[in-house]
Amino acid sequence: MSPAMKRRDAMNGLAALARAIPAVVFLSLTTSCATFKSSTRLDVGPFAENTIGLIGEVQNVTRPVVWIHLRGYESLPSVREAREAVLPTRALMRNVALYSTQVVAIYESDVSDARKSAELALYLDETIRARLKARPSAEAFFSQAELDSAVARVRTAPTFLAALAAAQPVVSAALTYGNCAYDTMEARVNLAADDINARIEAEFMPLKKQLETLPNLQIEATSRYALLTQYRQGDDAALDTLRARDPAISEALPAGRKPSDAALDLVEKRMVGEIETIRAMRDHLASDFEIYQAQQQELDALRHQALEGARLGRITLMLWARSHRNLAAGIKVPARIDLMVLAKSAAVQAKSLIP
Repeated sequence: MSPAMKRRDAMNGLAALARAIPAVVFLSLTTSCATFKSSTRLDVGPFAENTIGLIGEVQNVTRPVVWIHLRGYESLPSVREAREAVLPTRALMRNVALYSTQVVAIYESDVSDARKSAELALYLDETIRARLKARPSAEAFFSQAELDSAVARVRTAPTFLAALAAAQPVVSAALTYGNCAYDTMEARVNLAADDINARIEAEFMPLKKQLETLPNLQIEATSRYALLTQYRQGDDAALDTLRARDPAISEALPAGRKPSDAALDLVEKRMVGEIETIRAMRDHLASDFEIYQAQQQELDALRHQALEGARLGRITLMLWARSHRNLAAGIKVPARIDLMVLAKSAAVQAKSLIP
């Protein structure tokens, strides 16, 4: 074979190889993508773990406390109504936790996507429908007809993630219902707290008025004693001032003659007795005032606990609804959500918006 023919064969071979490389690369890439898609599995565990963890933190903040100083007010109608308003929020949180664990259990089960969609539809049909019947007021947020439509879309969803997307209206309705329930709870908690506060203030008003007058009485008694001491040390004008300020002393130490030592001792003894009486009265009233302070501090703590629980509950529902939406879109849920950090961050951001 001539050199020219050898070069021509080599060039033809390179050209064929060049034409073949893109096809090989394309086949390799498409095969790899297909392998990746078929082997990828979304980790849904954090969805339920985060939800239950967040709800646990809310329950920890709102755990029932023993009323100590306010025990006498526990039976007030306003307090009973506030406690009744808390019940729907607790029931909602339990249902949210149950739904989240059910979603994970169904997704991780070794059945077809069609079966998973059917199982989720069955859970919604049985559980949510029962909740709506048990609490008719909830139908203002999600009706039986809307549930029928959502269940039908979930049941016919081609994939489980599509079924979750079809169930999102149920989740969104739960979020709206929860926010409304927390609004009602906050309103009734504030009404009960205001009711208790008004009763405390009415009960301790005489005490507070007495405490307000004691400092002036003590100052006046001490001032009179100081004037008497000044007179006994040689300041005659001090006695005139003392007589003008206290008619009883003017009678005991009449003007126009020098008072005897015995008369001065008697007046001084009476003054010292007055000062000691005021001091004893102040100490006695102070112990009663500590009861007032303890009641007000406990009331503030109870109000703050309830309102903080409502705030954290709202955050939990919002994060749960968003995580559910992301999960339906195939977006990985973070492994751990710190509710307290998020709550503090939200509070800081809210303060920054206040002019």
